[in-house]
Amino acid sequence: MTTSNLFAGRELLSESNLHKVFSSELGGSLSLEPRAESASISADGVKEMLGSWRAAIEREAVALARLAPSALTDLPPGCLYEHQDQPDWLLAAQACEIFRNPIVSKNAGRLDVKALQRNIRDWLGRDGEPTLVIGWGQPKRSAGGLKAFGPYADLAEMYAIGRLLVIVKALEKVAARPIKLAVLTGGSRFFEAFFTRPELTLRYDQQRQTIADALAGPGVIEFQAYSQAVGDGGHTAISGERAVKFRQALAGVSDEMAAAKFGTVLLNVDWEHIFAPDPAQRQKAPHGLPLPDSVAAWLATGDANRLVRAAVTSLISPRHQAACLDMIGSETVLEDAISFIQSVAWESTRKYIALHLMDGGDETAGASEASGRNALRLTVHEKDKLRDMPAIFTLGPRGGNQLSQHVLAMVGERGETVFGAYAEFWAGPARAVRLEPQGDYPVFAWLAESGQPLCLSSVADEALLQALCRASAAA
Repeated sequence: MTTSNLFAGRELLSESNLHKVFSSELGGSLSLEPRAESASISADGVKEMLGSWRAAIEREAVALARLAPSALTDLPPGCLYEHQDQPDWLLAAQACEIFRNPIVSKNAGRLDVKALQRNIRDWLGRDGEPTLVIGWGQPKRSAGGLKAFGPYADLAEMYAIGRLLVIVKALEKVAARPIKLAVLTGGSRFFEAFFTRPELTLRYDQQRQTIADALAGPGVIEFQAYSQAVGDGGHTAISGERAVKFRQALAGVSDEMAAAKFGTVLLNVDWEHIFAPDPAQRQKAPHGLPLPDSVAAWLATGDANRLVRAAVTSLISPRHQAACLDMIGSETVLEDAISFIQSVAWESTRKYIALHLMDGGDETAGASEASGRNALRLTVHEKDKLRDMPAIFTLGPRGGNQLSQHVLAMVGERGETVFGAYAEFWAGPARAVRLEPQGDYPVFAWLAESGQPLCLSSVADEALLQALCRASAAA
């Protein structure tokens, strides 16, 4: 089977524009530390922003629910849906129209709506609380500061959760009953490839849970580790029969397949774990590859993020290697770091592909059955072989195939929000928006404590809070 056939209709990782940035003239930006210019928001400002977002999410859900029945009015019988003369089938068709809206689903125009209608009718007709299930997200990995400011949930995560809440609330209004959403988180699912720190994964999921509860109240969205749904709840989802399937899938991953995804996986490994300055906190010998002695010695006094940024940039864009050498000051250290990162990322790519393909490309496969939920499955990546499964724009249509864990939010004066890796904004006027260190924060207390920014913005201080209030996922 060819690589193109294996990957046809599948997005293994969310899209990123970062490779385009590397092909441009970055000039001296590579040697800069994270942007020093910043603006600040208080705890009261965050509370005001939350209230605005809640109201906007409700407005968007009401509008989406109202569109659903009206879209069916002029359809000839049997045109898109079956049995519209029967209440349960009609209700399922109206729910389908929510997912057929192009602001909701990436595959809105390609959904097998008759199959989806049958699925929704069965879903709403079964015993047990109707629950949407989607596989989404693991902590931000910054690639040495190229992608993000830090590992914690920020405005991009709140935006994505807001989009999901619009869908849940719109379905509740159409079905006239409570709907829940279960999010299966990916840190444990892909640990063998990315080495995402287990304690960081737990913290990130708790942060997203706090955001969801602040926007919708407790119990509407539940974040659950993938390993809890299909395994023993440990830091990895590979055990028992899944370990056998994983080894079989890995044996079938060719060099051609790995080469096709290497550049993307390179940016997704938790290099901060592997290059941790404290040896006790460091992932030991990833894939059996020991950290070079020269690199270990340099990390005792050097900046780990700076070294990762230099090595990753050199791998993706060798023409920038001279500038990267200036950042590090030692050719031996940089060359050893590049060789090590290349070897680790290659094996990570092979394992990521195997982890993905062992479940047939379906990130929720088996999880809803294992949990006993009455589940309707959604996805964050469109899958041609699963045309009855809505693929959700978690960052809205303008966000495309990007996911919040790979990007920052950039908020404009009218609240318009765009997303991208940090390096994409280096050349612009954006400032980091930070939270004041003291205050009673309903969400994002972890950002106030750590100093990690909430987002980027080009808005003047006096207009910043208003812009953030208008930056809702529903705006």
